[in-house]
Amino acid sequence: MIIKAYAKVNLYLAILKKRQDEYHDILSLMHNISLYDLIEITDSDTEFFESNDMLSWDENNTIYRAIRIFENETGIKTNLMIRLHKSIPSGAGFGGASADAAALLWYLCRRYKVNEILKMAQKVGSDVPFFVKGGCAIVEGKGERTKHLEPLDAFMEFYVPKVRFSTSYMYELVDKMQVFGQRGNPETLYTALKNGDVELAKRNMYNTFEEVARIAYPSIVKEAHKKLEKHTLVMMTGSGSAFFGMNIEKKELKKGAHLVAHPRDIQD
Repeated sequence: MIIKAYAKVNLYLAILKKRQDEYHDILSLMHNISLYDLIEITDSDTEFFESNDMLSWDENNTIYRAIRIFENETGIKTNLMIRLHKSIPSGAGFGGASADAAALLWYLCRRYKVNEILKMAQKVGSDVPFFVKGGCAIVEGKGERTKHLEPLDAFMEFYVPKVRFSTSYMYELVDKMQVFGQRGNPETLYTALKNGDVELAKRNMYNTFEEVARIAYPSIVKEAHKKLEKHTLVMMTGSGSAFFGMNIEKKELKKGAHLVAHPRDIQD
C-alpha cells in the first residue's frame, strides 16, 4: 500500500502562553496543501525502514514513535517494511514529520480496526491530531483540540529559504522575547479567505513565529516577502522557514500548491 501524507500550512498561528508542563497553548488555522510524502508499506518478517532523507530509525523519527505507541497501546506486534519518499522539506513549517506519523497511524488503525487513533496521535506529537483527519481546522491547546471547517479553495506559491528553522529554537525565542497573545482572529480570517476579502484577511493573518523571525532572521523575512511580492497575502508558515503567497481575489490563478479538501488519498 502507498499512502500520501499531505503537508500543511498555518494560515494563522498565535502562541498564547507557555504552560506549566513546558508546552505552549496555541491558536491556529491549519490547512492541508497538495504537497506530500509517499509512504510505501508492505508486510515483512522483520521491521525495515528506509528513506531518501537519511532519517534515523529511533525515537527521533515520528513514524518509529507512531509504531511503538500503537504497539504499546494495542498489544499488536507489527512487522512492516516501510519506504518513505520525502518531498516535504524539513525544517520549513510544513509539518512533514507529523503528517507522516498520522498517515502511518491511520493505516494501522484502519488495518487492525482500532478506534483510539486520536489518543495515540496526541502521544506522538502536538500537530499529529490535525493530520489524522486533515483538511481545514481551527486548532487549539497543544494541538489536540481541532474544530474542522469546510476546506478553502485557493492556490499558493512558496518560498523555502536554504536556511531552515529549528522549531525548538523558535519556541525558545518566543519565550525569551515574550511574544505571546492573539492578534487578529482565525475564524474571521477563514471567512475572509472564503469570501475573497483581501483587506479583512490582511487584518487577521498572523504568525507569532514570523514576528520572532523579523528580529532573529530579518534578511530571510525580507527576502521571502520580496520573492512573493506579486501576491496580496504573504506569511510564514508554522515555525518557518517557508513562506507562502496567495491571491485569493484571483481564483483563475492556478499555480503552486492547491489547498486540498481530501488529504487521506489511499492507493492500494
